[in-house]
Amino acid sequence: MLPERWLMLPTNWDPGLLERVAALRPAYLYGSLPRESTLRSPLQLPEATEELIAAHIEEAAEAGIRFVYVMNATCMGNREHSEEGRYEILQRCQWLAEAGAAGIVLANPLVLELVRRAFPELELHVSVLAEVDSPNAARYYEDAGADVIHLAPQVNRLFPRLEAIRAAVSCRLSVLVNEGCLIECPIRRYHASVLSHSAESTRGGYHVDYCYYHCSLTKTADPAHYLRMPWIRPEDVGVYEEAGIDLVKVAGREKMGDGPASHSDWIASVAEAYHARCSEDVARLLVGLDEVQPLVGERTHRGVEVRIGSSKLDGFVDFFRRGGCDLDCARCRYCDGWAARAVRIEGDREAYERELEHTLERIRIGDYVTGRPGAT
Repeated sequence: MLPERWLMLPTNWDPGLLERVAALRPAYLYGSLPRESTLRSPLQLPEATEELIAAHIEEAAEAGIRFVYVMNATCMGNREHSEEGRYEILQRCQWLAEAGAAGIVLANPLVLELVRRAFPELELHVSVLAEVDSPNAARYYEDAGADVIHLAPQVNRLFPRLEAIRAAVSCRLSVLVNEGCLIECPIRRYHASVLSHSAESTRGGYHVDYCYYHCSLTKTADPAHYLRMPWIRPEDVGVYEEAGIDLVKVAGREKMGDGPASHSDWIASVAEAYHARCSEDVARLLVGLDEVQPLVGERTHRGVEVRIGSSKLDGFVDFFRRGGCDLDCARCRYCDGWAARAVRIEGDREAYERELEHTLERIRIGDYVTGRPGAT
């Protein structure tokens, strides 16, 4: 059974958001300073200061909500091996402990060991980017001191694997429920490395994300990808409860729209859907489906909008519960049939695909250089 508090939600530091989600009794909020080494470009994150975060932690604690800080870069440029880098990491943890944070989310195994040794009072959360997808990997991180393992999304629908991981460890397990990335994306690890260093390419005021353009084109060209993606429908949360999952994590701290508080409505609505275990359009709950913008100038046509009818997916999860998925999508085609019923793409798909391919070609031939404002 899920504990009384089982939701883990992103925060954008908006006090109004805290007021709205408090009634849902989440277990955790999570976030980071925009300059922190995480899996988000600084340009995607709302501005925050240490003072603001400390106040947010205190306000959350008054509502019974714990806070975990995100520092989950998969690559830190080996700074963790330098005296200066280790000092920065430990200073950050000292500040978090003094501010009342419950814990920290990490993907770097060495940093995890450093924090466990120096700050035993902080919970250690293993990031989804550590790619824990087997009993062996889960045991490794539990032995290293992990309190919570956020499982790799590619195992979300592999129920025999989930049950084997649950049997292997006693620490808490979490699933990320609203990721809109391709299942077993071949360039996922590269994308993680690129984003870990994204601060180095934003000096010009933007960050060119080749991987996001590439994956957007792949998904738009084949609607079945929208069902193959490892999201979890709110109506199916109980299935994961039965499999022994302890926490349901909602992604979306980068969804700040037009300002730090502009996506409070989105975060609250997604949280409410998973808390109520009810939704109308799964696509509205997902991250990773936002339209990409042209490298230069304005879009000359309307983009596309994806709709995934939740009510049309009753029974979809049963195939996975029976262990039917072997991740060989080209052979199986199970999701293709359901996609024909449940997925709708609105807008000019062909024009959007042409634009994405044109953008990718510009990146490939190098006529647009990250960090060079005004490049054409």
